[in-house]
Amino acid sequence: MNLPPPGTFAEGQRLIYGLLAAAAGMFCGACAVGMIALLMWGGWSPSEEHSIVAIFGWSLGGFIAAMVAVIVGQLAGGPVGRLKIAASRDGASVEADKA
Repeated sequence: MNLPPPGTFAEGQRLIYGLLAAAAGMFCGACAVGMIALLMWGGWSPSEEHSIVAIFGWSLGGFIAAMVAVIVGQLAGGPVGRLKIAASRDGASVEADKA
């Protein structure tokens, strides 16, 4: 299936950001699987297992949370995104575009 080329600059930027978000999700998944594999088959001694599990668990949770924040930020508020948030001395404003 061939997609039509983007008609405007904004559509092209959204396409690039969509591809980057997909790649970020695949990277996050691969790193999570790698960390779990290292945890399961790392050959840790019984005295190290508890601390290694705690370190890997918190690291993996933080890594996934950070990647989700980046992916959502790219899709929602990228340079040509549909959500704009601004803060100034007068207050904060949120603007959403349905296009």
